[in-house]
Amino acid sequence: MSVSLRAVHIPSALLVATTLLAQPERRGCHFFRNGVPEMPSLTDAQRSDIAATIARSDTFDIEHYDIAIDITDVAGQRIKAATTIRFRAMMEDQSLIRFDLTGLQVDSVVRDGEALPFNHDGDILAVDLLTPGVVHELQQLTVHYQGQPIRDPEWGGFYFEGGYIYNLGIGLSTIPPNFGKVWYPCFDSFVERATYTYHVKSAGGYRAHGQGDLLSEVQLGGDTVILSFGLDLPIPTHISAIAAGNYEDHDAVHTGAYGDIPVRLTAKPTQLAAMVSKFVNLGNAIDACEFWYGPYQWGRVGYVLTTDGALEIPSNIAYPDFMTTQSDADNRALFAHELGHHWWGDMVTPYTHNDMWVKEGPAEYSGHLLEEWIDGPQGLVEAVKSNQLYVLRQAHLQDGGFQALSPMPDEHIYGLHTYYKGASVMHNLRGYLGDTLFRQAMQGVQVEAAFSALSAEGFRDALELVSGADLHPFFQDQVFTPGFSVFLVHQFSAQPDAGAWSVDLDIRQRLRGTTSFHHDVPLDVTFIGAEGQTQEHLVMAGGEFTDLQLAADFEPVMVVLNRHTRLNQARMDHERVLVPGESFPTVQPRTDFSLYQDELVDSTLIRIEHIWAGPDQDLVDPGITQISSTHFWVVDGLWPEGTALHARLTYNGGAETSMDHDLFAETEEFAVLVYRENGEDPWTIYPDQTLSANSLTNGIGYLYIDVLRKGQYAFAKGQSIAGVEEERAERPLQVFPVPAQDRISVRIRGGYNGSVAYTIFGADGRTVLQGRATTSGGDPLRIGTGALSNGSYLLRLNDDGGVLVGTTTFQVQH
Repeated sequence: MSVSLRAVHIPSALLVATTLLAQPERRGCHFFRNGVPEMPSLTDAQRSDIAATIARSDTFDIEHYDIAIDITDVAGQRIKAATTIRFRAMMEDQSLIRFDLTGLQVDSVVRDGEALPFNHDGDILAVDLLTPGVVHELQQLTVHYQGQPIRDPEWGGFYFEGGYIYNLGIGLSTIPPNFGKVWYPCFDSFVERATYTYHVKSAGGYRAHGQGDLLSEVQLGGDTVILSFGLDLPIPTHISAIAAGNYEDHDAVHTGAYGDIPVRLTAKPTQLAAMVSKFVNLGNAIDACEFWYGPYQWGRVGYVLTTDGALEIPSNIAYPDFMTTQSDADNRALFAHELGHHWWGDMVTPYTHNDMWVKEGPAEYSGHLLEEWIDGPQGLVEAVKSNQLYVLRQAHLQDGGFQALSPMPDEHIYGLHTYYKGASVMHNLRGYLGDTLFRQAMQGVQVEAAFSALSAEGFRDALELVSGADLHPFFQDQVFTPGFSVFLVHQFSAQPDAGAWSVDLDIRQRLRGTTSFHHDVPLDVTFIGAEGQTQEHLVMAGGEFTDLQLAADFEPVMVVLNRHTRLNQARMDHERVLVPGESFPTVQPRTDFSLYQDELVDSTLIRIEHIWAGPDQDLVDPGITQISSTHFWVVDGLWPEGTALHARLTYNGGAETSMDHDLFAETEEFAVLVYRENGEDPWTIYPDQTLSANSLTNGIGYLYIDVLRKGQYAFAKGQSIAGVEEERAERPLQVFPVPAQDRISVRIRGGYNGSVAYTIFGADGRTVLQGRATTSGGDPLRIGTGALSNGSYLLRLNDDGGVLVGTTTFQVQH
């Protein structure tokens, strides 16, 4: 065994980067200036109030809001407004109607010229209709009100800011988040829908841009103007909006699969050209969304710059003006997300805020679909893997642990799980159904559930109705249960069978953040032969173990699961072909694995999997006291004879949230790599490794795999040589054979010419052998060990000046 310890400088930037990931500016369609806002957890009474708000829709049906609003008091940031509401009673004997209206002063409520009694407590406007209306008969009243509309402390509400006047109907640190109530009286829930007319009076260089169609323009003198707009499709209150500013429009027409779609980009004149340049792939986004979700229903695709955006306002999406300075990739992700909401969030809405993923997951996945539309399957895989890695690294840290998507706790409805795990699960739904059925299901739900609100169970049932698939196991595992699963090749064997091969394949499932195994999982199995030939199977896996017998046209020497990223699992993988004479990046993408070549004799396929779940620990050799409970690696490939590689793994146990905290929080003194060839073998301390620690107490360092072999690797704690000081080797040493008998050969990596003094220490720390040896041109040193007893030893080499060359451990077995 060649476990050695050497000094290495670990940059401070690495120490930070391995502990914390920078939080992205964008959270789906929202932006946070000061980190993720803390949202309250509701009391039972508050939950009852939300239920009562939703229940109003069973008592009255709101059909139309006609909002006349004066926004000319920019200095005072005040509005004056009158909203006429058309509604029908759905039950008999209903003479009291309640609207949500927060923070504004109600002057009067009028019906047919007659004032109606009302009570407004600052949040609820209760209006006495005096006499019950006839069931289903159309009624109408007008509320006159004024004041300074409120904003959420973090994000959302009604804005007078930066030369813009606009509203965002979501309050991100408010539960429930619905914020239509801050500027007009309404049934403020995701359930109630209505059509709208807007009449916006503005001046001082502000001109309104509204949803739907421009109906009229009335000049009142100077630059005071009333612009009227109409939206004929029913929407929930949170996506009803206006925007006003010194705006200029860029109009175009996109010809999509279902006909021409007007496109309007709106910005201040100085920003319009930059905005247009960032939307060059908007047509591709429209095509991708229509392909997967069905025809666009909202008449116009429109984006208007604001300061805080973005929000999925139909035909007039609020979009943050600073995005004009961001990258094309970031803009693609954002405008595709907002466009996707026009199906998921605008047409189909979650029933309550605790199922926010129903709209945010598909919307975020729309950005992945755009990357696929532009760059094909590889574009999709890159987007999907990047998203899944972020989820694995950060979601449980930022959202208070591993969360089920439904019901999401109040305080985490706008967390990473809702957006990014939501997108991950949508990709898995596609993997379960296959592309054709997934497309059919997503389009079918748009038809069956158009202009309605769905719970997670309702979404599942609608998908089952239009696809014919049983999705109860999928929703139970991926939506209603937290955490992740991953399937691994436990072991396989192949036997000739009538001119072909019969393959016995054992698959094992591991878990992260859950104790519930997934069931009925469609899993891609790829057989790879010695000459690179491949054969694909699609199998069903579930439970801890799945045993399969499959046929192959050739003898497989390698079996890969989920090679084409059909599913997001607790795995990050990367394959590459190494070619002699061609350099390659040391750091292998997303796998936390650094690879180095020593000798390449021919093209070499290498596959690295970083498993984000604890390895099974059924079989463990003596001397190993603890194995990682959080992650490990699998290395495989097609390696020609003579291939020599080495690798480096970084451990991080410094912070409580770090992956290796359970192993190395207090000391790295016993840090080792353990290894096994496959799942049937016991874990053993790896014979060729070097520990590189800047300090044995900061929890951060490297473990070098001096001779890389195919198999599984994990961090662990193991027995060490007694009496070894914290002296560090300057160069890694490789000792062979392992174990030694009468002689060891020692190769000094990096080459060495000249003589060295060697000292061999026993397990008790005493010196048992000393001498000198000479090497040149990279030839190994040769040291006789015939006089040593069986056991473990430490070898230390010093040059002629006494400077340490290296240390390593080895074993003798006669």
